[in-house]
Formats: sequence, structure tokens, C-alpha cells
Amino acid sequence: MTVAFRADASSQIGTGHVMRCLALASALKEKAVFLCREYPGHLFEQIESSGHLLIRLPTPEPPDRAHHDARDTLAALEKTGGCDWLVADHYAIDACWEESMRSVSKKIMVIDDLSDRNHDCDLLLDQNLHAQNRYNELTPSTCIKLLGPQYALLRPEFRQARANLRAREGKFERILVFFGGSDPGNATTRALEAIQGLEATDLAIDVVAGNANPHLEDIRQSCESMPGAIFHRQAKNMQELMMEADLAIGAGGIATWERCCLGLPSIVISIAPNQESIAQCAAEFGALRYLGKADEVPLADIIQALKQMMGDRNRLLGMSEKGKSLVDGLGAVRVAHIMNSISQNGILLRHAFENDARKLFEWRNAPETRRHAFNPDRIAWEDHLAWLKNSLSNPDRHLLIGEQDHRPIGVLRYDLAGSIAEVSVYLVPGLYGRGLGSRLIEAGTIWAGLNLPNIATLRARILTENIASRKAFAKAGYMESNGIYEYHLPSNKQDRT
Repeated sequence: MTVAFRADASSQIGTGHVMRCLALASALKEKAVFLCREYPGHLFEQIESSGHLLIRLPTPEPPDRAHHDARDTLAALEKTGGCDWLVADHYAIDACWEESMRSVSKKIMVIDDLSDRNHDCDLLLDQNLHAQNRYNELTPSTCIKLLGPQYALLRPEFRQARANLRAREGKFERILVFFGGSDPGNATTRALEAIQGLEATDLAIDVVAGNANPHLEDIRQSCESMPGAIFHRQAKNMQELMMEADLAIGAGGIATWERCCLGLPSIVISIAPNQESIAQCAAEFGALRYLGKADEVPLADIIQALKQMMGDRNRLLGMSEKGKSLVDGLGAVRVAHIMNSISQNGILLRHAFENDARKLFEWRNAPETRRHAFNPDRIAWEDHLAWLKNSLSNPDRHLLIGEQDHRPIGVLRYDLAGSIAEVSVYLVPGLYGRGLGSRLIEAGTIWAGLNLPNIATLRARILTENIASRKAFAKAGYMESNGIYEYHLPSNKQDRT
């Protein structure tokens, strides 16, 4: 599978777009093509050191930005022979740009935060809490939308660190200050002034600034004059610094989800408009403390927030647990699996909803479905509705519908009991005999490994005379013993691909 990314980094734009694309490229385990403009503060060295091909687009851009960007990108991709996926992570790109790329890319994915323009894409990702329902009128009806922090694109070192988290104790001894890769307004220095206002001489302070930060020397000098402060330029061990810290002061954006993944409580000050709603929603959930926009937050408010955190152990612990519940570090792996599934066999799994009731009722009552069911009786509509309502509200049951080319192909159900998930499966009537059963089961196995962290074994009970199902489970890697088929999930769930 060939993948191309269109994203930029600069001192003004920041580095988040390119960094999350690099995280996705790593999860895909493919050598990717990055198409970027050479702005001050670019990340070209990091892209190339990651093993990817970098194509430098002409700089600067003409006034008609979107049109000329499409022309430049199209010309570059035509020279490479096109791609299977083109991933666009750029606020200046819209449906017109994306439509013009159809001749050089089989599929188009958009990474967005703003929901302020139309898109012509096959897959859309918004990893933020406020994303639900924002894109219904902005994307084609066939677009698959991945919405929420469970899809946060974090680098592999964060999911590896998540597996080795120390138990936090609610201490207030070490603070991490990091306002992203650029921080053009120098919120970092304001945060350091606030820490000095605490007049606490026993604090350890890690201060991180990226190479794209225009205030590097000022920040370095501030650190040298502060007892306990350590300056880190372009730190390559952010996950370690976050694990060691007791509290962070920083911006919104992708760092929000990195901190949540590692259970690091934080005070957040937004330094760009797209970060405001991200921080507000996460604060309402209880995963962080949000003070507002950098140019509107008084120094006294930062000092007060620090003092409140310093004396509230329970709040620090609660914030840590809330953050960890939002992000598990496997978002990039989930997205990579979906992209691979679309490219290879096109089978995607989604949770069933109430408006699927009629379809599920008809499929379950079809003679070819009932023929191999443990309960072959026809189910009444009222009983079906009651069952579906109970199933959708039951946290120990996952009812999934498999789709291929935007059409349903079958149903998977996982009933959880301890470390075991009981599996049930059937195909949509009329689709038997096409080899879809084993592929649906395989897709379910990968889904379970990514979404059911406490499950070690998948188990299926199959009627003796149901030869087709037996063959399908065996082909999908299940082992049979006395009529029971089992699949043992790998133990290292934090790094499973």
C-alpha cells in the first residue's frame, strides 16, 4: 500500500500536522511520501530521518493558495505514479482540492479539527471530543468518519510508555512546561514566570521548546536563572518527561492527548484558535484545567491555578484517571488497520444502532440464518426490539455490523465474561458461499484486540452440522477442541498491530 501525506510545519503553523502524520505513517509500517512546503520551522530532517520520501513543494505559495497547492501536489504525485491513499492534514485544503486529486489517488483521507468546509474524501478523522455530528453535512454520504480521542494519532513511544506507567500519587514535585513545537507568542516564558510566583524552591521543572520556537534563547536564559529548571531543546523523549512529571503546563492540540494517554494532569492555555474547543471539551470532561487563550490569561490566573493544583491531591489523581480513560495510545494503530482493511478487503466494523433494528430483524429471521442458530425459532418484532435495546445498553456486549463498499455483509456479537469474549456471527442473507465469513471473523479479531483490552480469549460455539462456520473460524485462525473454537489474543495489547 502506497501512502502520501500533504501537511506543513512552520513557526507560525506549528508542528502538530506533520507530527500526527508521522505517527500514522509509523503505524502503517509503510515508507510514505510527504509533500511539504519549505517554511521556516519545517520538519524536513525529522521526516527524512524517519525513512520517508520528502518532496519539497515550491515556496512561497501564490495568492490563490488552494488552486496552486492542488496544481503543485498533483504534478508531484503524477511523477511518483500516484498512491493508494492520499492523507491531507491542512486547514487550507477543501473539497475542490480533494476532488482534483482523484486521478492520482485511489482513496483520500482528511484529518481535520475545524469542521468549517466541505470535503470530498473516503475517510475523515477528527480525534477531538467535540467532533460528533459536526461533519454530517460536510462530507459525502459514503465517507467513513472516525471521531473522538480513541483515534488520537500518537507516536509509538506513547503506547509503549502507556504499558509501563507508574502509579501516580497526586504529588506536586515536578512540572513539565511545553507549548508545542513553535509557540510564537512565547507562552512558555509566561508559564515560567507563574512558577516563579509560587516561590517554591524545591520544584523540579522540565522546559521543552522545539526548533521551530522563535524564542529559544530567551527561554534558555530564563531556565538558567531559575533553580531546578532544565531546558530541553527539541526533546526526543517527551514520553519520558511526561511520565516523570506530576503536572504539565502547556497548549492544546496533540499534546493534550499525549498527556491524557500517560495520565499527566495539566493546566492548558490555548495558543491557536483550533485548540480552544479541544481544551474546553477536555476540561468539561475533567481531564485538564483550561484557563483560556494565551493573550487573555492574566499571570495571576496561572499562579492561582498552580496553587490550587498544589494543594489538591484528589483533583490531580482524578484528572489523571479521566485523561487515561479518553486515550489509550492505540489510535494510530486503529486508523492504520482501517486504512489497510479498506485497501485489502474493504471490511469495516461499526457498532449497531437503533436505526439498524429493521435490517437486523430481517437478517436474523431469514431461513438461512436460523438454519444454523442455536435458537432456530422466528423472533417476534417486539421481542427483537427489546433484545436490541438491551444489547445496545449492555457494556458487556458489543454488537457490530461489518460493511464492505458501504454495504452491510454480516453481524458479529461479542459477549464479555471476565477475560473471555463469546463470539457469534452470521452473514447477510444472500452472501453465503463467497468466503466472506472468515474475512469478517478476521476483521473482528483485530477489532477485539484493539478495543477489548481485558479480553485474552475469543470463543465460539458452533453446531456440529454447521460445516461452513467451522471452516470459516478455522480459516480465521481459531483452534478447535470438542466443538469449541478459540483464538488467544497476543498478551502485549499496547503494541499490537
